[in-house]
Amino acid sequence: MESIHLEAEAKRSPITLVIALCCALAVTGALFAGYYFLRRRHAESQRAMQQTQAGATSRPTGPPLIQVYEDDAMLKGAQATVGGTVVNISSENLTDILVDVELRRRKDAGVETRSLPLVPKDLAPNQQGRYTLTLLSRDYRHARLLRIKSKEHADEIIFKSAPGAQRPPEPPPQSNKTVIVPRPSPRKGKEEFINTPDNPARVP
Repeated sequence: MESIHLEAEAKRSPITLVIALCCALAVTGALFAGYYFLRRRHAESQRAMQQTQAGATSRPTGPPLIQVYEDDAMLKGAQATVGGTVVNISSENLTDILVDVELRRRKDAGVETRSLPLVPKDLAPNQQGRYTLTLLSRDYRHARLLRIKSKEHADEIIFKSAPGAQRPPEPPPQSNKTVIVPRPSPRKGKEEFINTPDNPARVP
C-alpha cells in the first residue's frame, strides 16, 4: 500500500513542480513589467519637464511686436466666447498670424491648446485683427493667452497684454412677488353715480 502511495506522489511531483515554476515565472514577469512601467513613466515625466524648461528659457527676448487686448469671457446661455484684439505695433508686416489659447477642462483639470486664426490673418503696421473661440461653459473653466506665432517668425512673437472688453453686468434676478396697487379713493367734489349696485339709492 505504501509503494502505491509513493508511486502516486512520484507521478504528481513533476506536475506540481511545473505549476510552481509557472507561478514563479508569472510573479517575476509581473515585477519586471511593473518596474519597466514605472521607469518609463518617470522618464516621460522628466522629458516633459525638460521640454517645458527648455521652452521657457528659449523664448525670444526684445521689444514687443504685438499688443493684445484680452476680452473677458462673454457668456450667452450655455456658451462662452473667448476673444481679443491683436494690434501690430511694430514697423514690419506680420502674416499668417495664429493665436494659441490654453484651455483648462472642468472634468479632469487637464489642459489643451487651440490655435486660432486671426481675422484678418495678415497685419500691416498699426493694423488690428480679432480672434474668437466659442466653447461650452460646462466643459471648460479657464482660458488664457499662451503665445502668438506668424509665418515670418519661427518662434513665438513677443507681445504685451492688456485688458480688453469687459463682461456686461448680469441683470438683477426677477422677483416672483405680485404687487397689488390699491384703488385710489374718489376725490372730494367729484360727481359720482349715486344709484349703483355698490351704493343703491331710493328713487322717488
